[in-house]
Amino acid sequence: MRVARVRHRPCKEKLMSAPYFLRLALQELVKGTPQKQRLVAAFSNYLVEIDATELPSSVRAEFIALCAELEAVQPLPGESAVQATVRKLSAAEADRCAGRIVAVAAALFGEHAEAAPRHGRERGDGDDTVIPLFAAEA
Repeated sequence: MRVARVRHRPCKEKLMSAPYFLRLALQELVKGTPQKQRLVAAFSNYLVEIDATELPSSVRAEFIALCAELEAVQPLPGESAVQATVRKLSAAEADRCAGRIVAVAAALFGEHAEAAPRHGRERGDGDDTVIPLFAAEA
């Protein structure tokens, strides 16, 4: 079983950081392809590119555990460990893995949002009203 990779990228690739790859993984997860195919693509194309040391300590352990879980099964000839692992997952387990990816991204983006200054017009009226998108069913 392998733990998340530590990659050392040249400086020009620093723009493609953990938030960038997580965003692309999330975009992959919401495509119209079959669930397990989306999970394999999100991991193989984007999550595998993330250097776990780039992540804040609050999400690093969860990310490393997720990567280890998604590469836990010994592959058959011609497939990757993630393909073998996802092939053996039930639909509920695949849902749970996708949810964990979303949770890691949400935690990371939440930390980035708290650390970043707010841009645009600052509202001084204290109106932070949330408008519901759907009416409650009676």
